[in-house]
Amino acid sequence: MIPASKEKTVAKDSSGTPLMRQYNEVKAEYSDAIVLFRMGDFYETFSEDAKTTAKILGIVLTKRSNGAAADVPLAGFPYHALDNYLHKLVNAGHRVAICEQVEDPKLAKGIVKREVIEVVTPGTITASQALDQKANQYLASLHFGKTNVGYAVLDQSTGEFFVGECAPDRLTESLRKFSPREVLVGESVVYSTADWYRTLKPFMTKVEDWIYSYDQGYRSLTAHFHVKSLKGFGCESLPDGITAAGTIFHHMTQTLSGAMEHVSAIHPVLENDVMGLDGFTVRNLEIFKSLATQGTHGTLIEVLDDTVTAGGGRLLKQWLNRPITDKKRLNKRLDIVGAFVEDTRIREDMRERLKNVSDIERIVGRVNNGKVTPKEINGLRLSLEQIPEIIGELKKAKDNNLNAFTKQFGDTDKVKDTIIQTLDLDAPSQIKQGNVILSGVDEELDELRKLRSGGKEWIAELQSSEREQTGIP
Repeated sequence: MIPASKEKTVAKDSSGTPLMRQYNEVKAEYSDAIVLFRMGDFYETFSEDAKTTAKILGIVLTKRSNGAAADVPLAGFPYHALDNYLHKLVNAGHRVAICEQVEDPKLAKGIVKREVIEVVTPGTITASQALDQKANQYLASLHFGKTNVGYAVLDQSTGEFFVGECAPDRLTESLRKFSPREVLVGESVVYSTADWYRTLKPFMTKVEDWIYSYDQGYRSLTAHFHVKSLKGFGCESLPDGITAAGTIFHHMTQTLSGAMEHVSAIHPVLENDVMGLDGFTVRNLEIFKSLATQGTHGTLIEVLDDTVTAGGGRLLKQWLNRPITDKKRLNKRLDIVGAFVEDTRIREDMRERLKNVSDIERIVGRVNNGKVTPKEINGLRLSLEQIPEIIGELKKAKDNNLNAFTKQFGDTDKVKDTIIQTLDLDAPSQIKQGNVILSGVDEELDELRKLRSGGKEWIAELQSSEREQTGIP
């Protein structure tokens, strides 16, 4: 990349510089988002976006010449600091459109081509700095049917996907179990005095009504999961929920360009299988937040959460948010807990091994989104190396409930071996720093490395070879 100031220039007109006209075209298409406009080694924001960005991030607000028209406010930061700043903009409630250079500036004829490659919202951000390790980051969608409200909830960072239906007067309670960061609603949804509207209004994002289509949603879901029907997932009888789920799929893949390959199942939320806890009850019981401090000190979750993995912490929070009422499932869960309590050796061994397990769910999600780092891939390798030891210990257990866990592990040796054979274990933290892939894995990569480090030697060898073949001294 080269600085934007060195881009080739073309004739200006009264509407400003060519660069600013390009920016204005992008901004017009993403008017509801802060546009991060890639210019060489920086992401820049302009006009009102710049004022907002400078205030939120605490960076300097300057000005840029806009030709004969005027100067425009400008604020920016280095491209490599994106993850450090992106979550601050999103956590402040803003949608962010990332506009990248899509051609080599040295080869550009005129202004470098740029395109928005991703739109990040409060419900879809996956940057590790933005996520609470032991909490889900949910995006929800609502579809108002004739009698029920269908809802779907997705955690893009882990691939967890839920669908359900409820009566309108239970909507607030149903969504409270997930605490979504963002809620999609049709553009025809208007102001209401209902409790659900007042509660969810700060999190709402309006989308076009035509996206809410049962037929299209059903086709999208069956195609994604490679099935002919959704009966196997237990949600066939939730038409309004399926409509909401289809809307999330469309929004993620078409509007936000988000990858969904790591979403491997859709889980029905059956209202009768989960205990109803309204917001008033949850607050007064201080399950997640203290009434006195508004923090977690002195809460039920603080007392119970002795988990050693991020995934375990999220699961415990889900259990407390959505307590099951099925007696058989409850007793099964208690039997497993009891088995670990009784077998101190296995319990302590499991805890020590699990301390070496990274957040596999979110690493897989970042692999799918093309944002994983070498450090995270190595963390995945170290996590997979624990599995044979964990299986071995569980097989030694006297309790059948613990033995049964061994059947839930798939064969991960191929993935682990591929990482070992491909990744340089001393690789830098970021892919862009290079030297991530081992030598001998890819011939073309090895050749390019050779050219980079020994260009003169390669030219000398080429000259010698050509002299021998042509006979020219």
